[in-house]
Amino acid sequence: MNRVMKAAVLAVCMAVIAGGCLLFGERSASWLAGAAAVVICGLFFARFEKKETTAGEIALAAVMTALSVTGRIIFAPLPAFKPCAAVIILAGIYLGAEQGFLVGALTALVSNFFFTQGIWTPFQMMIWGLTGLLAGLLGSRLKKNPIVLCIFGAMAGLCYSVFMDVCSVLWLGGGFTPERFLGLTLASAWFTVSYMVSNCVFLLIFLKPAARIFERLDSKFGLGAGARRE
Repeated sequence: MNRVMKAAVLAVCMAVIAGGCLLFGERSASWLAGAAAVVICGLFFARFEKKETTAGEIALAAVMTALSVTGRIIFAPLPAFKPCAAVIILAGIYLGAEQGFLVGALTALVSNFFFTQGIWTPFQMMIWGLTGLLAGLLGSRLKKNPIVLCIFGAMAGLCYSVFMDVCSVLWLGGGFTPERFLGLTLASAWFTVSYMVSNCVFLLIFLKPAARIFERLDSKFGLGAGARRE
């Protein structure tokens, strides 16, 4: 993409963001947050597109995304007890930070075709993507210590719930206020706790099988974060 095209794309994006702020008025903060989430996800997707990636790595990311999406759909009757965050974290640990972000972002995007798309989709893509990214950056520590992994999973669940509460308050209109945020957080507290616990449970269940599978893929086919570090 040449400089003129990049400048044109940037100008269009700025115009859309500014127009959205004018259109939504008191919800402009939510629009800006949503635009920021879209930009962050877009930058990671653009980086992934330019990066040289093997067919095997793409296939592994696709499989992990499919498992995460399927887990979210199967556990739909249990709103706050799902294995998708655990799969995203393991994807980051064993496939690397960038692949972890990709799996997390695509999990939200693809699964919401079942759960319905909305203004919340970019926020979910960003927070789950960042969960996979951070898991990849801390991968060597997380996979060696189940306790640390569980703490990470619980904190990931807490951050997801709090972040989505912030976005919900912003989109309700009237601006962000501590009182509204506190009320919404208290009302959804049991969802948050359940989500934190489910992350720990599924991480402990999946950790050993995932370790065996990815170590095998690394040694036999040279796939995964371990192979790239070598």
